[in-house]
Amino acid sequence: MVPVPQDLVERVLQYIDWRVSGGVAADWTEDAVAELYRQLDDASRAVVRTIAQGVVDDEPITVARAAEAGGTTNREALGIVLELVQRFRGLGGVTFPLLVLDVGEGVGDDQRVIVMPRDGARVALAAAARS
Repeated sequence: MVPVPQDLVERVLQYIDWRVSGGVAADWTEDAVAELYRQLDDASRAVVRTIAQGVVDDEPITVARAAEAGGTTNREALGIVLELVQRFRGLGGVTFPLLVLDVGEGVGDDQRVIVMPRDGARVALAAAARS
């Protein structure tokens, strides 16, 4: 997880998209992601599905919302995101397939937004639908 200031989100996402589609070989095929998805527990599946759907729908998903979807605490949801980062990295490609964005001063960590590359989100949703 890497906190990203809100004003840099667009640039970071462009970089991630570039890395996903660029010269680094990544196995973010629907089959590979479906296999990864099958290995996750129910809470992790719910968290990744919620984040991916939020990305596709252009609806920011906060840590609190991801935790609610997974039936976990905020802290557990952040742990799931960290685990997902490691698992997705295992498929190759981007270093940070999921990012937890920074929030302004005085805003709780539960309101931090979680994002992922849009193409990766679409593949994750297709894989989820198969499971």
